[in-house]
Amino acid sequence: MSIRSLLISLFFVLAAAPGIARADTAAANEAQPGAQDEAAQQKKYQACMKLAGKTPKLALKQAMEWEKAGGGDAARHCVAASYMGLKQYDDAAMELERIAQTMPQVKAPMMAQLFGQAAQAWMNMNQPDRALNDVNQGLKLNKNSVDLLVFRAIIYGNQEKYFEALDDLNAAYDLTSDRATILILRATAYRKLEQPDLAKDNIEMALKADPNDPDALLERGTQRAEAGDKDGARTDWVKLIEIAPDSPAAEDARAGLADLDVKAN
Repeated sequence: MSIRSLLISLFFVLAAAPGIARADTAAANEAQPGAQDEAAQQKKYQACMKLAGKTPKLALKQAMEWEKAGGGDAARHCVAASYMGLKQYDDAAMELERIAQTMPQVKAPMMAQLFGQAAQAWMNMNQPDRALNDVNQGLKLNKNSVDLLVFRAIIYGNQEKYFEALDDLNAAYDLTSDRATILILRATAYRKLEQPDLAKDNIEMALKADPNDPDALLERGTQRAEAGDKDGARTDWVKLIEIAPDSPAAEDARAGLADLDVKAN
C-alpha cells in the first residue's frame, strides 16, 4: 500500500504556519512594548521559511541566530524546516516534537500538525514506528484530522495492517468531501485483502471524480493486471505515463509494463 505520491501530497511538508508567528508576536508585545509588530514578525517568519526551501544551510544559521534573539517557536519551526531541507530528518523530527510538546493545550490543532510534520520526517528516515507514535500523538490532540487519519492508514498499509488502515480511511471519508485519495487507498487495501469487487468499486468512484488521476490509474491498472486483463492494465499505465511522466506513479507504471512484457514472452 506504499503510494509514494499520495504520501508526499499530504500537508506534512514544512510549509509556513502563520499561527506560530502570531503567537510569538503576541507574547513578545506583552512582555516588551517595543517589540516587533505582528506584520514584521510574520514577514520575517515567511522569509525564513522560504529561504529554508531554497538555501537551507543559510536558513539554519539565520534561524538559530533568530532563536537566540527571542524568535520563539517561529524561529524553531524555521530551524526544523532547514533541517528538512538539509535532509537531517532526525534533527527535524526531534525539533518539531519539542515545539509541539511545549505548546499550550489551547493550540491543540497546531500541535497536531507539528506532530504530523515530525512523523513525515521519521518516514523519510524509514522509521515508521516513530512516525506512528507522532501521528498517534497528533490524533489525541485532533481526533478529526483527515490528514492524520490518512497518514496513519498509509503507515498501517505499509505494515500490511489493512483492516486497521481501512478503519482510519473510513473515518476520514466521513469527515471530508475531498475523498479521491481516500478512495484510492481504500481500493488498494481491499485489493490486498482479496476483495476485488470492493477494490473495483472504490477505484471507479475515484476515477469518476478525476479520470486522469495518476494514482487512480496506477491502482486500476494493477487491479486489471491481477485479474488477467493485461490489455486493460496496459491502457491505464500508458495513459498514466502520458499524463504524468515524471511522477512516482509513472515509475511504478513503467515497472508494471515491463513485467507485462516479460510475462508475454
